[in-house]
This record gives sequence, structure tokens and C-alpha cells, in this order.
Amino acid sequence: MIPQRFSFRSADGTELQAYKWTPETPKAVVQIVHGAVEHAMRYDDFAKTLIKGGYAVYAADLRGHGATAGKPENVGYFSDASGGFSLTVDDVHLLTGHIREENPDIPVFLLGHSMGSLIARVYAARYGEGLAGFVLSGTGHVSPPLVTIGRFLARCVMALSGRRHVSPFLHKLVFGTLNRPFKGEKGCEFICSDQQVIDAYANDAFCGNTISAEFAYELLYGTRAAAKKSTIDGFPKQTPLLIASGEFDTMGGNKLKAVKKDAAAYRKAGVADLKFVVYDGMRHEILNEKQKQRVYADIISWLDRIVAGQHAKS
Repeated sequence: MIPQRFSFRSADGTELQAYKWTPETPKAVVQIVHGAVEHAMRYDDFAKTLIKGGYAVYAADLRGHGATAGKPENVGYFSDASGGFSLTVDDVHLLTGHIREENPDIPVFLLGHSMGSLIARVYAARYGEGLAGFVLSGTGHVSPPLVTIGRFLARCVMALSGRRHVSPFLHKLVFGTLNRPFKGEKGCEFICSDQQVIDAYANDAFCGNTISAEFAYELLYGTRAAAKKSTIDGFPKQTPLLIASGEFDTMGGNKLKAVKKDAAAYRKAGVADLKFVVYDGMRHEILNEKQKQRVYADIISWLDRIVAGQHAKS
């Protein structure tokens, strides 16, 4: 199935490009929020599997990404205005509103991967009431002192060279450690163990682009915002939450300490229905791993349980 492409305009006038995959009679919708320096069409295979399970799928190329960026040189830059990460959270919420208009009276789930998981976590505290559930893939956090240092350096680069300055130094600071444990020539072996996926990512003009100083500054803001106690406490307590990580996901911290801490924090905050899954042998992109069908099946099973429970209540 070829997805239908459409566009919508954000509060600040940015035109965002989006895609939808729709079965004839969807029982629910999964809204996907992609990660940094990638794009929505990388989730095409997963979306097609969700369709077979009866789910409609919507995903936008976030500002500074994919078709919304328009050109590869525009990838990795959020906005001329301040608060690009927060604007992106609002963009995601606008798409949710569009989804509800087209799909009234059926549940809507939000699935965020990597940077998308950080967006989803902030979204949950800001707009989460009423969604059927959240899925966080490849999430984690960075210690506040390191975030502070990183944002200070990004601010210095912006002051000296401008917001749009493409900075290999800041790119390495933000993403460089992720690939450290893995061998390979592409520099993106951290994403998964499937060489075909690694090669496709490395050859995609809209993936892995060196980020701007502004993007580094805003992404680090989002990293900190997602991990704040107020954000975690603001998660709607009765909304189901699935956190899924690969065993060797370096975004999850050494031995997944960061993501394990996040899961524990959500439990402590009182999230009533929380499932935390670690997939043996997998890396950052569990939806692109060699055994991805296992992940697909688990997510669909989790979605089905919640949809069935909502039908039983109604």
C-alpha cells in the first residue's frame, strides 16, 4: 500500500508534510513520531503491518526533517524562532487534532522513537489526557550537568557562527558516543544489526545529516525536559504506557541504566498500566532489527489488549 501524503500548517506557519496509511475500517489509530535526522517513511514497513492488524497510521516529517525540510541541507534545523523543540511538540498535537477529525470515536495511540520518544514524553504531560496509550521506543536520558554543558557549548557556537551553522563538533557531542561500542565503516551501526538497514540509512540524503547549532541546543533542551520530574509526574496516570528498548541500545545508557531509571520513575509517579520490555541482542531501532516481526507482534498485541478493554468499558 502506498501511503497518502498530505500537509498541514503549524501555529507559526511552517508547512509540515505528513503521511497516512489507512485500512477500510480502522479500529484505532497509531500516530508515529520519528527520531532525529531521519523521516517518517522509514516506518513504512511497520505501518503496513499495523494496517493488517486493523490500525490506521499517521506520521509527519517533523520540522527540519524529510519532506518538510525539503532539501538535505535543511535537515537538522528546527526553527528561526526560539523554542524549536517545544514548537515540534505542538506540531505533533496539531496532527493529533487532524487525526481525530478524520477518525472520530476511535482510540488514538502515540508512538515515539528516539527523539520522538522525548517529544512523546513532553506531549504526554502537556496534552496526554484522552489518548489511548503511549509507546516509547529507543528512549533514555542524559544527566542534567552534561545537558547544561552541551547547551552552553551550542549557545556559544550560535553566538559565534549563527543558529543555522552546521557543526560537526556539536553533532559528535550529541550523537558521537552512540556508535562507540559498534564496529563498522558507516558510523551509524548503533541503529540496528541489519546491514541492509545500515547501508540504506547511510545512503539516504535525509538521514544522519550533520546538525545545526540550534538543533543541538533545542534537542538537548528536549532531552532534559523529557526527564524532568514534573514531566514524568504529569503523565496521565490511567493511560497505558509501553517502553521498549533493545538490549544494546546506547541511547538507553550503559546497560540500559538510563531507560531503566525512566521506567522506574514512571512507576513511582503512579502510572497504573506500564510495561517495560527489553529485546535481547537488539540495538537502537528495534523496529528495524532482523527480528523486527517479533517487536511488531508484541506492539500489536499490546494495542489490541487496550482497544479490547476500551470496547468492554463502552
